Amino acid sequence: MNMEEAVKKVFERARQYCDPKKVYNALLGVYERTEQYKLADKLLDEMIKKFKQSYKVWLRKVQSYLKQNEEDIQSIVNRALLCLPRHKHIKFISQTAILEFKCGVADRGRSLFEGVLREYPKRTDLWSVYLDQEIRLGEVDVIRSLFERAISLSLPPKKMKFLFKKFLEYEKSGGEEERVEYVKQRAMEYADSALA
Repeated sequence: MNMEEAVKKVFERARQYCDPKKVYNALLGVYERTEQYKLADKLLDEMIKKFKQSYKVWLRKVQSYLKQNEEDIQSIVNRALLCLPRHKHIKFISQTAILEFKCGVADRGRSLFEGVLREYPKRTDLWSVYLDQEIRLGEVDVIRSLFERAISLSLPPKKMKFLFKKFLEYEKSGGEEERVEYVKQRAMEYADSALA
């Protein structure tokens, strides 16, 4: 019996006695760590058939593609959105966008965030995650223009306060006093218009 057959046998037994998704994930981890990408891809396809409503399984597929420098993750995203329940779409898209920022192409990550924010412009959690990715990349002009868009939204005061606070923290970390004052000024203007 060769190594692959032995692994298969242990895998089949483990699946009978343990949570199948955990067993699949464990084997997938082994294949990825040992760089057996063909076996990992085959297993991922099996996982997608078995757990097609799990956004985490679809994310693993995206991650695997990006690790292997595959370009076309859009087809995976489209397939995932057809299979996943609607309430998991935003989470899947935003997590995929983060993966694009971290191991893929930042522009593709941006367009995923832009798409989801067009549909859900009032979701400050999405704005926050998107801003975090841009801040990590560190392109000051891009970051500032994204903050400008965020603080120009008409959201409830609590959500606006969150965005202004995040913007202020960002500018404080840059150490430019006039930028800090600018954000404070914009916050005051917002507060005045909200009270009017």
